[in-house]
Amino acid sequence: MGGEALPPGLSPRVPLAGYTVFLDRDGTLNPDSGYIRSPDQFELFPGVAQALAKLVRAGARLIVVTNQSGVARGLFSIGELEAVHAKLTRLLGEAGAPLDALYVCPHHPDDSCNCRKPNTGLIDQAVRERAVDLTRSYLIGDHVRDMELAKRVGSRSILVTTGSVLPQQIEGLKASGSAPDRVASSFDEAAEWLLWDARNRSGIPGGHQ
Repeated sequence: MGGEALPPGLSPRVPLAGYTVFLDRDGTLNPDSGYIRSPDQFELFPGVAQALAKLVRAGARLIVVTNQSGVARGLFSIGELEAVHAKLTRLLGEAGAPLDALYVCPHHPDDSCNCRKPNTGLIDQAVRERAVDLTRSYLIGDHVRDMELAKRVGSRSILVTTGSVLPQQIEGLKASGSAPDRVASSFDEAAEWLLWDARNRSGIPGGHQ
């Protein structure tokens, strides 16, 4: 057959083999209703689990990276946060979208830690512990700091407007050189574009937008 060989680990059947998708939590996977203190307050946006399952079937690994300063503020404990994340993990697993890892920054914004996004500590940890290839990575988030983090680590970025991002903030990202590779109005749109982009970058036929 004609055409160039695909990069190692890639095929038309699994276009995201070897790829990692980093995911913000609040405003991206679930409505950002403030500080979520218990599993009863946590629900995914409609369609998120199904869209993530589509990425998993295409070969992607999923890693959540989330700032949770409510711990440092005394609004909820690590144990309560872990209970919320147990529900998140269960909901995604039941939908066929198991998480490969979940990394949390529990610190206050004034703590000057290296792990609070847009600092790179959480992704640095993922690279060490999960052998992530950042040249084959995407980050999906709803906040300016997510796009800034993606720029710092070299991930492709998708900004979903399901959170609180404002149009002028998007313009500010463009001016600062941290513009997202895609702005999506829903998580499903983000996942569809990600699949298209990975196929297009790898020369896999059948990509569509």
